[in-house]
Amino acid sequence: MATFVYEAMREPGEVIKGELDAEDATAAASSLIARGYHVIRVSDANALAGRRVRLRLGMWGGLKRRDLVRFTRDTSSLLRAGLPLSQALVTLRNRAGKSGWRAVFGGLRARLEDGQTFSQALAAYPNIFDAMYVNLVRAGEESGKLIEVLTRLADLGEKRDEIQARVKMAMVYPAVMLVVGIVTVFVMVSFVVPMFMDVFEETGQTLPLVTRMLVGVSRFMAKWWPAVIGAACVGVFVAGRYVKTRPGRRMVDGLVLRAPLVGRVLRQYEIGAFARTLGTLLGSGIPVVSALNITASTLRNTRYSEAVRSMVAEVREGGLVSACVGACALFPESVANVVGVGEQTGDIAGAFHQLADESERDIDREVKVMMTLMEPLMIVLMGLVVGFIVIAMLLPIFSLGDAIQM
Repeated sequence: MATFVYEAMREPGEVIKGELDAEDATAAASSLIARGYHVIRVSDANALAGRRVRLRLGMWGGLKRRDLVRFTRDTSSLLRAGLPLSQALVTLRNRAGKSGWRAVFGGLRARLEDGQTFSQALAAYPNIFDAMYVNLVRAGEESGKLIEVLTRLADLGEKRDEIQARVKMAMVYPAVMLVVGIVTVFVMVSFVVPMFMDVFEETGQTLPLVTRMLVGVSRFMAKWWPAVIGAACVGVFVAGRYVKTRPGRRMVDGLVLRAPLVGRVLRQYEIGAFARTLGTLLGSGIPVVSALNITASTLRNTRYSEAVRSMVAEVREGGLVSACVGACALFPESVANVVGVGEQTGDIAGAFHQLADESERDIDREVKVMMTLMEPLMIVLMGLVVGFIVIAMLLPIFSLGDAIQM
């Protein structure tokens, strides 16, 4: 039995909403018709809950990725303590502080009671549990190592969160400095410089070139600053929409990988995510071809995702993973060497985990270097811009003093 949400009419213009239990959507509709209702819509309540949770996932939503990690860790702990899976879900539902997760736990338990496996129940919520998660759980069920697999998934999620936090820390500081610099220059040019306009005009002297340039920009900004802000907002909106398209995403992903300082950090992050995910999948018994496909879908950068997908055909035809990695310009030669050693020793999963550990150490080192260099670079850049404005303002004053002395 499953729970369905329905909308129906009995009297013209009177819409009734409710829930009922039935074997499937057809049985639910037949039950409503037998009761004299005109059926408008019948939907699976669990699927609707999954869609609602999806809308709340992300930066501004009520559910975070760390909630999924906590769910995985808690499920593993409860199963290790001897609780049946169905009872573990009831315990987690009672503990859940967010209605979205309570709905998910209830839906998972209902599907287990209907005879589905845990992986099948998870697959009903693809926006929460991705292909990697479902496939690893399925492998754990088939091998009788579900607890170990859930522990690995929790470890993988925690590692990802930790690395993402380091990368975000490296990105936030220069972004904040850049925004502060832009706002400072905008305020100076639009509101501070115009205060000196009248003084310059009253002297009647010919202004230096740099001052005339600054005055021209300042007059434009003072008159049209609302339009400039509006155009900037529209530009950001259009750019944001373009980035969400596949060509836009590819272009941005390619640019960030070539960016100085930042590009090295992002490259190490993608290599680490590739190695950690693929190593976890292979270590859990997932075939290489399937593991590559799943790993490609989890990578954030489209260039790396496409590169990994291109390896699938070659590996399916008998090619070595190390050869495919070595032929890809996005991966350094050292990565192919480590993978090759793993293939020779029969421990390719361990080789990928070693690569992931090395990438994490490299990220720490790159972030420290980036933070060390970024601060003086941003200060120098800000100093040059503000210094240009100050010099452009002072030159006419110096010229006026020379004229008075003569």
